Amino acid sequence: MRPQILAAAVCVSVFTASICSAQEADNAAAFAKLADQIAREYVITTDGQPSQLQPDAVLTWTNPLVGEIYGGVYVWTRQGRPLAIASFYKWYRPFTHSSHEFQSLAGVPIRATRSGQKDWHTSTPGVTWKPIPDAPPPGRTASQRMVQMRGLAKRFEFEMTEKDGTQTRLRLLSQPLLRYQSPDADVVDGGLFALAKATDPEALLLIEARDQTDQPEWHYAIARSNFLAMRARYNQQELWDVPRLTSAEIYSATDPYTKYQFD
Repeated sequence: MRPQILAAAVCVSVFTASICSAQEADNAAAFAKLADQIAREYVITTDGQPSQLQPDAVLTWTNPLVGEIYGGVYVWTRQGRPLAIASFYKWYRPFTHSSHEFQSLAGVPIRATRSGQKDWHTSTPGVTWKPIPDAPPPGRTASQRMVQMRGLAKRFEFEMTEKDGTQTRLRLLSQPLLRYQSPDADVVDGGLFALAKATDPEALLLIEARDQTDQPEWHYAIARSNFLAMRARYNQQELWDVPRLTSAEIYSATDPYTKYQFD
């Protein structure tokens, strides 16, 4: 290729890339505003009592390996503890649909309503809490407990089975999506961690320091954030294994994990 033609081709390529980058930036900004609006439209309750939506998305994500897609993650709390989490996302290419993906983080049934949409109404708990084996006593200070929570979270390994049967090791995001306390539930400190593919959360790990006895203890709970089969190990010991959900289960709006899709 002659130098002049090569230079022209490079210029066209750079110009096209700059246009795409500008359009993608516009799409990301527009989606962020839309996701904030959608989150405010949902009302989530338990025992008839309303929860509190965290004012901002706890995470924004994208996955350029599969296309142009933008997502925002939102958390609702009750008495300080996470009650439910949602990931709202929209495709721009190669698809154009959007989805609202919910997971209960509560130990009791919850209900979510949005005008013009089928209610999400669970009948079973979203998570089950258990003591963390061989965990040290929670530290006395917030900074000590944060170091401990991160260290404990790293002991958990998560794996997801893709649609084609291959296994993907999920990556722990080092910063918790939410850090919280709940004196009413004897929770001294807590963290909601995400296990992600790229920056897209696929599974969730909650860790809490509880002061329910003479000796405070660390507890954990695990939840999915995807319909695919997953499993988790702690110190190489398998402790959580969930199958791939059927389409009927995914869109039932009655299970702890549910999803709404919009064309």
